[in-house]
Amino acid sequence: MFFEEFVEGSEQVTRGRTVTETDVVMFAGLTGAVNPLFLDEEHAKTTSFGKRIAPGLLTLSIITGLTYQLPTGPFGNGFVALLGMTFKTPKPVFIGDTLHATVVVKEKLAPKEGRGRVILVSTGKNQKGETVMEAEGTFLVRVKGGDA
Repeated sequence: MFFEEFVEGSEQVTRGRTVTETDVVMFAGLTGAVNPLFLDEEHAKTTSFGKRIAPGLLTLSIITGLTYQLPTGPFGNGFVALLGMTFKTPKPVFIGDTLHATVVVKEKLAPKEGRGRVILVSTGKNQKGETVMEAEGTFLVRVKGGDA
């Protein structure tokens, strides 16, 4: 999407995606996040969660990936860069949870030199409707006919 195509207050809902054992193991191996809370079921049973959880950054990555797949293609031709992101994880994500996100265009900041900034808020929920991720990202996007 180009800057002009984002509408403040507009909302889209992503499709769902189930978090798998493979996701957690591959993410831990790729990033070095080899916390026993993610990988050791017996250890995880002794924690307040009672079983293994998915890393918060994996959840953020999945929610961001689902946003990339929205039919409007928000990160297609107009996308230049992710400028920053903040997130909160109010509830844990477990292996087998199915996640989806509601994505809202929070704000558009005036373009300069053919590019503008768009702030998107993504609220990730599990299959029970519980909020498991709240993320806000600032994206640099092109104005139609503008340079990258």
